[in-house]
Order: sequence, then structure tokens, then C-alpha cells
Amino acid sequence: MSSEQQTTESQLKDYSVSEVYDMNQRLLNESIPDVAPVSEVAPISVLREEYERGSQTFLSQIDWLSKQGYTAFRKAKGDGDCFYRSIAFAYLEQLIQTPPQEQELTVSTSLSLLASTKENIINAGTQAIVVDDAFEEFEALIKNVIVPDAQGRILTSERLLEIFQARSSGNNYAIEDASIPPNIVFYLRLLTRAQLKGNASNYDGFLYDAETGDPMDAESFCNRYVDPVGIEADHMQMTALCRELKLNLDVAYLDGRQADNVDFVQFREGPETQKPLTLLYRPGHYDILVKETKV
Repeated sequence: MSSEQQTTESQLKDYSVSEVYDMNQRLLNESIPDVAPVSEVAPISVLREEYERGSQTFLSQIDWLSKQGYTAFRKAKGDGDCFYRSIAFAYLEQLIQTPPQEQELTVSTSLSLLASTKENIINAGTQAIVVDDAFEEFEALIKNVIVPDAQGRILTSERLLEIFQARSSGNNYAIEDASIPPNIVFYLRLLTRAQLKGNASNYDGFLYDAETGDPMDAESFCNRYVDPVGIEADHMQMTALCRELKLNLDVAYLDGRQADNVDFVQFREGPETQKPLTLLYRPGHYDILVKETKV
């Protein structure tokens, strides 16, 4: 790789946040123009290839992740909904991968929690008729982990991927599945809104306009940064959603700022025994990070 092709670490530090965001979006668009909503598990070397002509610091960070056992990832479509979609997929896949002897209790607990979140959404001002369809589709997927659907199928990781890749046209997956992923994303946005609005005093002084830096109240923040489709999530949205779903979450920040490690931001809103979901953040985008399983 020539020095002309490669962005140096010192140059990267001079970039603004928006410039780093734009660079990542360009790399995403160039690498896979028509990326699926969620992809199959791919080796992290695929991610590395995206940065071969970019920053050496990004490459070093990817190598560091690999040495820590994070050897694969699932790419999510970079459309502003990638955080919510990645959380939904990782959450459901974790239920699927729960040991058989624990699965029934885990699913039952998840269903009880989901029912309570619907009440929170309604109490925050959303009419039941608005949320019913999305809730029922999310609930049905969770039940399907242990209860066969109308076709006698149990939800597997392969079936879950089919559902999340389903579109109204253009692929071989069932058209009736196409509404499920966007409806779940919609539900998670409503849930994030419910937490922020229903506990507004807890977030006083923490909600800001990303463009102007001005403080915002919960209602205004949700109207601008939670409700609209295609608006990416930041720290406060992640905090709110983890609190509602009682999730533990680790987010690895691949930001090109340091070559010798990757910072992990931890959200701990679930039981201590709950294995954290793990996402990979690069400016403007989230993917699902996969750690190798040691037998």
C-alpha cells in the first residue's frame, strides 16, 4: 500500500466527526452497494478488506479485535436503522442460542418483559392500535424460539436470517416476512421513546441537538432523533433501549483514533448473569460483532 493511498493516523486525527462519518459511509457504499438488511456471518478479514486503502489505524484496530477473539461479524445495512436492526437480530439470536435446559425459562421471561414494554409505550402516549401489529410480530418471533409456527417450524438462526433478509420483492424469501424487520425496528424506536419520555427527569442535561449542541427536552429529542426512520442511534438512545429491554450490551468503537486497542462502551441494564450482546460501531454505522466460541 503506497503512502498516497493510505490515510495516516495523524491525518485522521485532523478529521472532523462528520468527515470520519462520511468516509465510513463511502467505504460502506463502495464495498457492498446493495447490502442485505442483515448479512450472514463473515470473517472479520472481510471488514479488514474494506479499509485496505484507508487508515492503517483502522486496520490495526481490526487486527486487535481479531486477537481478542472477535473473528467474525454480521454486516447490517447502513441506512440509519442499523443499530435497532442489529439489536433486534442479536437479541433474538441470543434466545435461539440459549442452552436447551434454560431456553423455556429464558423465553418466558422475555415474553413477560415484552408485554410490560408495550404498556410503557402506551403510557408514554402511543395509541395501542399503532403498536399492536409490531408488538404481535415481535412476540410471535420470541415464542417461535420454542413453539413451532403454523408451518411447524422452530425459529433457528438460519430462519431468522431469512426473515431479516426478506423483502417485498427481489429475493426468494417469503413476501409475508418482509414487514417483520421494519416493524420490529419501529417497535424498538417506540420503546426508546417511551423510556426517554416516561423518565424525562433522568435524562435532563444529557439530551442535546447533535447539530447545534443546544440542550433539548425529551419530547423534542424524540421527535428529531428517535421517531424518524433512518436516524441513527447514539449513546442516549442505546441507554434508553437497554433499560427498557433490561439488556447488557457491549459496543466496540472502531474509530481509528488509537492503534493499540479498541474501546468498548458497556451498558449494564440486565442481570449480571446475562451475556452481553456485542455490536461494532464505526462512525455512522453499527454491525453485529461475533466472538469465537471456545469449546
